[in-house]
Amino acid sequence: MTRHPYSFLGDSKRGGGLAGRGTPEGGEPTWHESLLGYMGGSERARAQAEDQMRELGRRCGIELDYEVQTNWQPVDSQRVMLWAKRFGRQEAYMSALAKRHFEQRQSASHRTTILDVVAEVGLDARAAEAFLQTDELREQVWQSYGSTIHEKKIQSIPYFVFNSQITDGGPFRSGKGKAVTVNGSGDSESFLKVFEQLLQSVQRASL
Repeated sequence: MTRHPYSFLGDSKRGGGLAGRGTPEGGEPTWHESLLGYMGGSERARAQAEDQMRELGRRCGIELDYEVQTNWQPVDSQRVMLWAKRFGRQEAYMSALAKRHFEQRQSASHRTTILDVVAEVGLDARAAEAFLQTDELREQVWQSYGSTIHEKKIQSIPYFVFNSQITDGGPFRSGKGKAVTVNGSGDSESFLKVFEQLLQSVQRASL
């Protein structure tokens, strides 16, 4: 699995009412506050969106907390995501970070949260802290922000791209065939259909 850093703001320097580039740590609005601007200033639309996401979360045993402070361009947390991949701990890092951010009101944009998660998943927190003092991988994150929005035209996340042994095309590859994509969160039945579709394409190709 390959993760690509993404932001709804892309690589824009203007937040459009959402906390992004240049917002000081600790000064970010809450997720609840940010959603008002994201929903066009409609409190009713925000309430509906929150209720819908809350219900979906509860089906999976997740209790969402909208009072967490949120930066929509979380460069440091995504730099560490790429750093953690070097040690095979990227998915563990992201799972632990998401739990703290979405359920425990510990912002994924804050370094204390990031370093606590690094230690939780068995990585060297001192090494991670030293890494964060540099600019390593910062440009890669900003480049990904821009390319996913402008080149790949991805407007919502998560965005899953599945390939098979006979298909290696898609928005992030230049190979043959057409990848199967799932735009947005899907349930287990949706993903089962994707795998069945890929299996059938492989089976037809082997006949």
